[in-house]
This record gives sequence, C-alpha cells and structure tokens, in this order.
Amino acid sequence: MQIKPGRHNDIADIAELLRKVFTDDPVLAEYVARSRDPELALERFFTTELKKFYIPKGVVDTVKKDGKLLGVALWAKPNVPITKLDELRMLPGLIRALGRSFPRARQFDSYDAAATPGFPHWYLYSIVVSDSARGKGVGSMLLDHGIERAADWPIYLESTTAGSRKLYERKGFIPLGIVPSAHPVPEMGMWRPGVH
Repeated sequence: MQIKPGRHNDIADIAELLRKVFTDDPVLAEYVARSRDPELALERFFTTELKKFYIPKGVVDTVKKDGKLLGVALWAKPNVPITKLDELRMLPGLIRALGRSFPRARQFDSYDAAATPGFPHWYLYSIVVSDSARGKGVGSMLLDHGIERAADWPIYLESTTAGSRKLYERKGFIPLGIVPSAHPVPEMGMWRPGVH
C-alpha cells in the first residue's frame, strides 16, 4: 500500500468514503440533523470542502488498493489556514448541502475555531479508513505519514471518540481538554508539540 495525493478526480470517492464513515459520527450527525437526507447532505458537505479548500490548498493523502480507496486524511497546512475568503467560497455549497442544518453547523464550527491555537500548525481535519481496511494499519500509516511531513511543526486536531484519542495519544498527542461548546457530544482538542 502506498500513500498518494488526492486529486480532483478522486473527490467523489473521497466524499463517499467520508460520508460512509461519518454517517454515525456523533458530532457530524448534529451538522445534518435537520437535513431531509442526512447522508446526501454529508456527502455534499465533504464534496464542497474538498473542492474549495482541501484539494487546491490543503493536503489530501489517500491509500488505495486495486483502485479502491481504503483510507484518506485531510490536512490544512501551517501557513495556509482556512481564511474568511475560503469560507465565503464554500458558503453556497455548504448551504446547499446542509439546508436547514446550516446555522447549527456554523455555530458548532465557531466553537472549534475559537478553541484552535492561534499560531501556525498543521491541522488534521479528518482521517478515515474504509470498513474493509479497518485493523490493517491504514489509519496509523496515514497518521505517521502526516506526522513525518509535519516534521518540527506542531499538529492540532479535535477527537470525537475515546478510540481515536487513544491512537492519537500513542502517536504523541496531548489532550488539551474539551472544546467549550453547546454541542451534546464533547470534542477533545489534541496537540502534538513541535519546535516551531
């Protein structure tokens, strides 16, 4: 298995995998709770983020086997964070994707943004593995690759499950505490120190 950069022609497959994995995620379930079709809303949500930010400006790492996508990690670079202009570019697609859920999703995003460290760092937005590849080291491989690329830069992420927190702690991440939020499911801010 090799890690390769995600490209525009991978967006549909990546968005589909993200939707499949996050359909039962307690945090993202709240993002689409008021949508008519939550699964379709999630897929459109991820498609917009991939098209408008992660593919052109971020880093998308993919793992495939025989042409089938097994895992993906989405990163924002230290000196290329999501800006207000990026948010404006995503806005129409996110409104179409989320519909009536959009205001609530924006509120939750504002909590995460307020808790994010204010100096340059790599941001791990998401790392997912297909059901068929779970337990085969794909997630660890993607995370190790991102840590190696980050080199001396710090890394920040929000963890939504106890299982993911354990993996991140094994990889040197430190829990910073629960992200202050009105969200019913707590997110844990986690930090991997760098020397920058």
